[in-house]
Amino acid sequence: MKVLIFGAGGVGSVVGGFLARTGHEVSLLGRPWHVEAIRKNGLAITGIWGDYRIKAFDLYTTIAEVENSGTSFDLIILTVKSFDTQEAVKQLAPLMKPHTMLLSLQNGLGNIEAILEKVSPEQFLAGRIIFGVETEPGVAKVTVNADSVYIGPGVEGSTPKLSAYQMAAILNTAKIPSQGVPDILPYIWSKVIYNCALNAICTIHEIPYGKILENDDTREMMKAIVRECYAVGTQKGVVLSPASAEEYIDLLVGKLIPRTAAHFPSMLQDVRRGKKIDIDSLNGAIVRLGRETKTPTLANESVIQSLVSLGVSA
Repeated sequence: MKVLIFGAGGVGSVVGGFLARTGHEVSLLGRPWHVEAIRKNGLAITGIWGDYRIKAFDLYTTIAEVENSGTSFDLIILTVKSFDTQEAVKQLAPLMKPHTMLLSLQNGLGNIEAILEKVSPEQFLAGRIIFGVETEPGVAKVTVNADSVYIGPGVEGSTPKLSAYQMAAILNTAKIPSQGVPDILPYIWSKVIYNCALNAICTIHEIPYGKILENDDTREMMKAIVRECYAVGTQKGVVLSPASAEEYIDLLVGKLIPRTAAHFPSMLQDVRRGKKIDIDSLNGAIVRLGRETKTPTLANESVIQSLVSLGVSA
């Protein structure tokens, strides 16, 4: 397949690198500081999934360069931050040929809706990832992995030209553990709750995920955020898994956090680089939906205000 990684940061670099190792023709579109380092020395992937150096890429830093290449892509994988989704979809729309599939591997709420404004459901798949990557110029380090990548249709009941199960098989062949599902929304929400519960708290206190459990205040704030997310999701009619907030908290404490205990959230990495953070599609989205449904979201509002008071660009 001819694959374009649109937004080749940490996650995009790892996915693109592993697909390239499997023999796919992969193009990376990313920030100059990262792409130019790859152009010079190749992409170094390190960490828990092994150490590799991959050079078999076409490299781009602007969408104009991609368009001028004349390449017809079979698959575009979108890995930009949520606040860039609308602009990214506008830019990639001309690249969507009748045979092209778009796979979103993004955090947060609102991405699917923004994509469907420009892309047909038959050409769209959405995925939930829960592995962590730290990036430096030309380097992507896989630090943690809590679960498989889950992939499903962007619209429940639609029949994409490339099925979720076929896409999962492609990623599995590339050694990225993946599963296809008929409805991706519960998995998207599960990851949103995970990010809401952990990322802002760790960014405020500059700690890895595991440290949340070592302090009464951060642990109780995490639990309060989860309970609010479940209350909002239930009011919106989302089928959440596990079924209750208390079960999800048990999953976080017993499985997800221990597997990712040493990981610092990408939100904290972005703050340290002076970059905009994606809080608006995480805790911010829960607050907005809470207002719509008249559901209290005081804990989610509190962490947003704490970030704002620190001068973070949100």
